[in-house]
Amino acid sequence: WVGPGCGMSPGADRLAVHTDRGIVNANNVVLATGIPVLDRGLYFTKLKPLRSYAAALELPPGITPPPGMYLSAEEPTHSMRDYEADGRRLLLVGGHGHQAGRTGSEKFHLSGLLDWAVAHFPGAVATHTWSAQDYQATNLMPFFGKLPRGRGHIFFGTGYNKWGMTNAVAAALGISADILGGHLRWATTIHHRVTAPSGALTAVALNAGVAARLATDWGKMAAGKSTTGGPVTADGDAKVYRDGARPAAVSTVDGTTCRLSAVCTHLGGIVHWNDSELTWDCPLHGSRFSPDGKLLEGPATKDLPRLEQG
Repeated sequence: WVGPGCGMSPGADRLAVHTDRGIVNANNVVLATGIPVLDRGLYFTKLKPLRSYAAALELPPGITPPPGMYLSAEEPTHSMRDYEADGRRLLLVGGHGHQAGRTGSEKFHLSGLLDWAVAHFPGAVATHTWSAQDYQATNLMPFFGKLPRGRGHIFFGTGYNKWGMTNAVAAALGISADILGGHLRWATTIHHRVTAPSGALTAVALNAGVAARLATDWGKMAAGKSTTGGPVTADGDAKVYRDGARPAAVSTVDGTTCRLSAVCTHLGGIVHWNDSELTWDCPLHGSRFSPDGKLLEGPATKDLPRLEQG
């Protein structure tokens, strides 16, 4: 994992990966970080970060989940499969996704998923809930292979679009063939695909939306009233506010209040509070941070700076 403060540089004959625990040298490096944490190739402009929700449910006695895997055709999307654990047959459901950092309440989406499950399986009780982040390429095809400006020795895979069990395996096969000198005809076709007009238009729309969100959020900050010392938040709650000229973010989780810069360390987006995961999520390219500012997910590679109160 290439985390905060980590980087990569060419050595005399090998690549050097700089981490907070030392330097690792390698002939080849594979970036398997969801979205590439090196900005070479600007893949963050070609990917839409998506969050989706899932739950495991125990059904009432005498009711068993249908065997197999299912995916709905209508929106919002629902997926369903059976699962056995400790002798119990559970039902796994997923769906109700949205673009990362761009919703009023993540809890609302999770509640919608659970309501759908209980409506179709009365008496079902959720035993676990969670969410995940995936990346959708503008042309709906995954990217994998050699990273631009990597001298042929830095590889990456991304844009699996929630089909990681197939697309990630395909990426692994393609990357291993590239490293070991093999040849896969289907991988060559993917590497040399041409972006169709529809994909180009999708990319333009995606990045126009990013620019609009950036301008809107900074405009709100400029127009907002500066709050000396920052607002007080209840446990599990958070606020974004203006502290002098700087956007600030405050949250209280498990009785601990943290005040941070509200500016994402990637490209300056104003972070959004995820009320389900209790994280700060960037609405531009999906970087995520813990309540105390620690980086959870790229493309950012640095934590959110802490702010002194008052």
